Amino acid sequence: MVKRILFTAPDTYHVSLHEAFGKRPTCSFHPMFVPFISSTLLPPGGTFLPFCNQLASYDYIICTSIMAVRALSSAGVDRSLIDGKVVAIGKDQKVVQEFLGVTVALPHAKPSLMGIIEALESEQALQSKRIAVLWPKYSGLPVPPTITNFQNALSATGADVSYVYCYRTTAMSDEYYAETADALRSGNISAVALTSGGEAYVLSRIMKFAETQGQPVNVPIYSFGPYTTRCAEEAGLNVTGTSPNQYSFSDFIDYLETEI
Repeated sequence: MVKRILFTAPDTYHVSLHEAFGKRPTCSFHPMFVPFISSTLLPPGGTFLPFCNQLASYDYIICTSIMAVRALSSAGVDRSLIDGKVVAIGKDQKVVQEFLGVTVALPHAKPSLMGIIEALESEQALQSKRIAVLWPKYSGLPVPPTITNFQNALSATGADVSYVYCYRTTAMSDEYYAETADALRSGNISAVALTSGGEAYVLSRIMKFAETQGQPVNVPIYSFGPYTTRCAEEAGLNVTGTSPNQYSFSDFIDYLETEI
C-alpha cells in the first residue's frame, strides 16, 4: 500500500516543499498538499505605507515570514534604503536575496524568531536602534505564542520598535472540515505533517468537529520542530513525533522517511 502523508503548510511554501522533494531521487511516501492556513498581502494602507516612507530611519527590518518579504518586494522600495537591514528566518534569507536583491542582516541567526532576538542581543548599542517588524493580522486563528513571546522579548531589548501589518493569515474555512475529516479517517492517509502552529490549531478544530459527529479521527501527527509541537499540544493534539532538525523541509522529509 502506498504511504501518503498530508502536508498542511500554506501554499506560499509549496514551491519550497516541491523543490525539496524534487532533489530526492526517490521517496518512501507520496506527499499530498492541502493548506490548512493561507496568507495574502494586505492593501498597502494602515501602517505599511508610512513605514515605506521612513525606510532610511530603520536599522533593522524583521520579516516574520516569506509573506513579509513579498510585501516589501511588492512595494517597489528603493533597495539602497534596505540593503543590509532586512532580517529573515532561515531559508527566507534566500528569498530576500532573490526578491529584493539586497544583503541580509544577521545572516547567522538561528532560524526562529527567538533566534533573531539572540542575534540582536549580541549587537552593539541595541537600545539606540530603530527596528520595524513586518508581520500578519490573524483571521480565524489565535495569535501564536511565538509571536507574543517574540514581542515581549523584543520590547525587553529597549530598542525603538514599530510593528507593521502587511499580510493576513487566515484559517481554512470550517465548511471544509467534514470532507477533510472524512479523508483523514479513510485509511488512505498514513500521517499528517504540520509545519506551523496555525496549522496545528486548524487540525485540532477538525479533530474536535469529527468527535462531535461521533466519528473521531485517529491519524499519526508529525511536527516540523519543537515550537510546532508545543503549539499542537497546547491545542490538544497528540504529536507522534517531532523532527530534531527544524532548519529545512529537506531535513523534515528525511525525518519522516525514517519514521513512517
